[in-house]
Amino acid sequence: MTGKEQGKAWNNNTLDLPEGYRMTELGPLPEEWRVVRLGEVVSLTKGRKPPKLLNAYVAGALPYLTADYFRTGAASGWVPVECLSRMPLCSREDVVLIWDGSKAGQVFTGLDGVLASTMVRVTPTEDLRQDYLFFLLSIQFELLNTQTTGSTIPHVNKELFHNLFIPLPPLPEQRAIAHVLHAVQEAKETTERVIAAARELKRSLMRHLFTYGPVPVDQADQVPLQETEIGPIPAHWRVVRLGEVVSLTKGRKPPKLLNAYVAGALPYLTADYFRTGAASGWVPVECLSRMPLCSREDVVLIWDGSKAGQVFTGLDGVLASTMVRVTPTEDLRQDYLFFLLSIQFELLNTQTTGSTIPHVNKELFHNLFIPLPPLPEQQEIARILRAVDEKIQAEERRKEALEGLFKALLHHLMTARVRLPKEFIARFEEVTNHE
Repeated sequence: MTGKEQGKAWNNNTLDLPEGYRMTELGPLPEEWRVVRLGEVVSLTKGRKPPKLLNAYVAGALPYLTADYFRTGAASGWVPVECLSRMPLCSREDVVLIWDGSKAGQVFTGLDGVLASTMVRVTPTEDLRQDYLFFLLSIQFELLNTQTTGSTIPHVNKELFHNLFIPLPPLPEQRAIAHVLHAVQEAKETTERVIAAARELKRSLMRHLFTYGPVPVDQADQVPLQETEIGPIPAHWRVVRLGEVVSLTKGRKPPKLLNAYVAGALPYLTADYFRTGAASGWVPVECLSRMPLCSREDVVLIWDGSKAGQVFTGLDGVLASTMVRVTPTEDLRQDYLFFLLSIQFELLNTQTTGSTIPHVNKELFHNLFIPLPPLPEQQEIARILRAVDEKIQAEERRKEALEGLFKALLHHLMTARVRLPKEFIARFEEVTNHE
């Protein structure tokens, strides 16, 4: 991105600069901020393949820092101690950039090890903080990734990289900006850990509830059990085949499908609509009487396609041709049925029929043995699991909000459209002076 293009972050048609700002190659910036080329304030160290790479850790070895290791935390190789003196090393504070490959321009930090051959370590001068540099480079990914060189394997364009104009606030403000962005990033990561823990809790709860019923864990040993085709369940529960307690209604393609909503139309309930909430089509009112409809309480299953067996609920509309509505008899609650089917996804998805397009195996589906508690216990099991789902959904909304906040702050703080309070920045001056 040229200085002129980067400057579009501000409306450069505005004649009056904000007080304390001046016009730069990047648009209006605070008077005390400098604009420099990236190559003036960083140096690059290219990684390289070690002469020896081990498949498992041995004493003194360091992990080989590939992009996959940064993403997953799982090292694919280890460099033995006798090779380390000749290799480019990284500490967890270092900023590392993918230089070669389809993800060229992606930036990482936070690991110790030996720099892989497709990566570079980006080392700042004393005028540029590493944490600020990390966030600064993270907003340049699209530019660096789309302007690569190399016909076979793409590489970051070195000339573009070194000539990239960047905003350079005073060190205390760099530190303050990085501190705020890191705090939001940490909050998002904490939320992700809460989501993962809640999902694991749900898996454990489902195993408990479908074995012992809705009783506290510490009272499970007091529940009289019976051995059945599906393992132990409470003695007063029944085991039935799924086909005995449900009927299926297959969706179908409407004779007319609109691209936008018109009065009276209903959304076409595809799997993507259940996942995203964005309807891809609308069925006009004159077609509705001939179509299979769904209410938000109905249980809907993907019948055809790579995700066959996945279950949804919660939407009103017209059932798509790849879906089925699963309607329970009076002995089976819909909410209990939803959670019951959700644990059958792997079985239904891996035992499909059809050579070109996979379909749920109808015989397998109807002959699936399921536990059938009395209706009040079904209701309580569904209530408990729904409460966990609501917690997960709330945390996912929080994560989404934090991601939006992070992106907005990253853009606005780096372009000085939003500045941190002077008294907040002042807290970092003494720390910076003692570094």
